Amino acid sequence: MDLAERLRRALRGPVCGVALDIDGTLTEKRMIGHFRIHLGAIEAIRMLEDNGVPVMLVTGNSAFVVAGVGRYLGASGPYVGENGCIVFRRGRLYSVCRYSVRAAARLIEEELGGLVTPSWQNRCRLHDYAFIAEKSRVEEAIRAIEGLLASRGITRVKLSHSGYAIHVRPPDASKGKGLLHALRILGLDPGCVVAVGDSAMDAEMMDAGVVLAAVGNAEDELKRRAHIVLPGESGESVRILVDTLVENGLIAQSHL
Repeated sequence: MDLAERLRRALRGPVCGVALDIDGTLTEKRMIGHFRIHLGAIEAIRMLEDNGVPVMLVTGNSAFVVAGVGRYLGASGPYVGENGCIVFRRGRLYSVCRYSVRAAARLIEEELGGLVTPSWQNRCRLHDYAFIAEKSRVEEAIRAIEGLLASRGITRVKLSHSGYAIHVRPPDASKGKGLLHALRILGLDPGCVVAVGDSAMDAEMMDAGVVLAAVGNAEDELKRRAHIVLPGESGESVRILVDTLVENGLIAQSHL
């Protein structure tokens, strides 16, 4: 079955919106420290927007980083940052998560400085905080963080690894929750929205009721859970998806 037919079967109608992760999804490669956005992915975003289909970015980056990236890519948003905890739209920040783990993040920074490095974006975060560990020490770092928080009786925290950073998150944090808030702002039916990601954390976007596609080089867990696995890798996969949508008339006529 070709990609166009798989999309037709997965969607409830022609595509009315597209949600994209950034690192590993829009970039040229899926690699820590690689930030070059694929030129084909940029062209794909602008092709969608030129056809009236809003592009939303959904990422673990801070709201201000995703808003800046989205503006210069030409994605109209809303922009979802901090793994779903913050939604940014036209200069307004919406806090989707009820809790912040700022105190836990400060404790980790003070006690585990030799094992993890706080993201420079943490100073701009409100709910979700990120820490970097050497690839060979990620599991050790997660165990150390879990032990530290448990020893201090800190329970309203969950840990996730995006493939790039360890995220210390509120219990109600979810990319799906943030994306659903963005869709409500735009008044879009989730059933005609395609979301694309590369890591297991991106599976949370399915909770918004959207069709989830994994880039061709995504983590195996995401490939197993996604509705569709795209050809190509990272940004190339995004370009292939958008070319398929446009060439096969899979964009809602009201957006053409």
